[in-house]
Amino acid sequence: MPILDNITNLDLGSTSQVHVCDIIKSLQTKNSCDIEGISTKLLQKISIEVSWPLAHIFRLSLTTGIFPSKLKLSRTVPIFKSGRSDLCDNYRPIALLSTLSKVLEKMVSVQLVNHLDRNKILYKHQYGFQRNKSTEHSIIHALNYISQAMNDNKYTVGVFFDLKKAFDVCSHDILLMKLSKMGIVGNALEWFKSYLSDRSQVVDINGHHSRPRKIKISVLQGSILGPILFLCFINDLHSVTSLLTLMYADDTFTLDSHEDLNTLIYTINTEINKMAVWFRANKLAVNINKTKYMIFRMKGKKIDNHPNIIYNENEQNTPQDPSLLTVLERYHDNHTSTDCRSYKLLGIYLDEHLTLDAHVNHICSKLTRYLYCIKQAKHIITKGGLKSLYYALIHSHLTYCTSILFGITEKNKSRIEKVQKKAIRIMTNSTYNAHTMPLFLEHSILPFNKLIQQSQISFMHAIEYKYAPTSFSHVWTKNNVRMPTQNLRNANDYYLPIPRTETFKKSTFYALPSAWNDLPISLKIQENKITFKWALKAHLLDDIRDILG
Repeated sequence: MPILDNITNLDLGSTSQVHVCDIIKSLQTKNSCDIEGISTKLLQKISIEVSWPLAHIFRLSLTTGIFPSKLKLSRTVPIFKSGRSDLCDNYRPIALLSTLSKVLEKMVSVQLVNHLDRNKILYKHQYGFQRNKSTEHSIIHALNYISQAMNDNKYTVGVFFDLKKAFDVCSHDILLMKLSKMGIVGNALEWFKSYLSDRSQVVDINGHHSRPRKIKISVLQGSILGPILFLCFINDLHSVTSLLTLMYADDTFTLDSHEDLNTLIYTINTEINKMAVWFRANKLAVNINKTKYMIFRMKGKKIDNHPNIIYNENEQNTPQDPSLLTVLERYHDNHTSTDCRSYKLLGIYLDEHLTLDAHVNHICSKLTRYLYCIKQAKHIITKGGLKSLYYALIHSHLTYCTSILFGITEKNKSRIEKVQKKAIRIMTNSTYNAHTMPLFLEHSILPFNKLIQQSQISFMHAIEYKYAPTSFSHVWTKNNVRMPTQNLRNANDYYLPIPRTETFKKSTFYALPSAWNDLPISLKIQENKITFKWALKAHLLDDIRDILG
């Protein structure tokens, strides 16, 4: 990893009694206890009494670069993920660190995040564990790229990597070396070295504790510093490849496009080889069985042969070891297994033509099951409770990455709308054929088609007023920027590229700015995020009132 230029060194600073109290209050209130039986809920109740001695201890830690050894023992609880319950690989180890250490970690994490932001160190397409970044941003970038390639009549290959126990196998030596290149040197680097070293854990299964064991690698899942340290560890992955690399923590996928499929496959194989060597060099293991690829294209664009993407861990210009070559599995519409016809990326099911049919099937299946729960509960809880249940079980799924669902077919939209209408009827104890528009208005709930509009316009508000991630800075431009010499009536509108197909008009790249362009000027000028959100919802509800007359 090259040394980054023009960056300042990290100063961990000091602390005070008031600072410690503020940090304790900011922690999530939880009843779960550490190995000493202390919870954050308990700590918050006695924060004033313990803040002075803690401030003294933490001040010494920050100034000497030594993390207190008494705070290095953690209780690890294995959480079952999926698959066979008798296999250890199917459990995620969650570390319950010392509650007092979380206070010190929080102080340092704030300083570290500010340092990374101030010096613009983290990769712009890393969307995990950061303020104002989400899975939606990563997915929209991917869909923008693929839909633009489709509009240009190109193939796009997406490779989806699955890392084995990524947090648990991070080498401390490699991490510290990378931190030193990020301006974390001297006393600050010694503090992180002390924080990572000589740690131990006990495993807790149903209240039974194992003997303490030393932890020689890993950034702990469940710690405050762990996620941001992992981002530092994987930060330079993108630099070894020319592919568009999008990441959400350890969820990594790459994209590239070309008119000729054979040329594209050759490029992908070459670049994947570079990434495979990087993974080996950084002691990260890729789960080959779960690493897949997909060829995105328009429906009329054929694939004559079966192209192979090869995961090659051999270094370039060296004798090739066949044991380090693996042909990756391709997901496509004609796969013999129905589970392999779409790939679940950050909760969204993508298919090779971006129809999102599989994703709609998933949403409808899940919501239908939840309808039964609401139906069973309507006789035993209050109307307010039913509304809360609706928001928890139905609305939360309807509002996840909703902006990308503008492009689904009218038939699929109708399927989701029917489930939502059933839910609102059950929630309000209405008849099975009751008109739902008055019910939506009465409870200030937006129907599905309006939720899509709300999501699209809210996203573009972040673009317009520049609080979206910097990776979107030049994705959409306005007409007056693109054509500055011309006096245009729609100069302040976003430029819309010429669509070659109707499918492109429904893509996020085209539909998001189009939705903003159609918005009344009275809403566009509202800069404040909160007031805009209220005004937008009121505007969309007014549309429903106009329909009802």
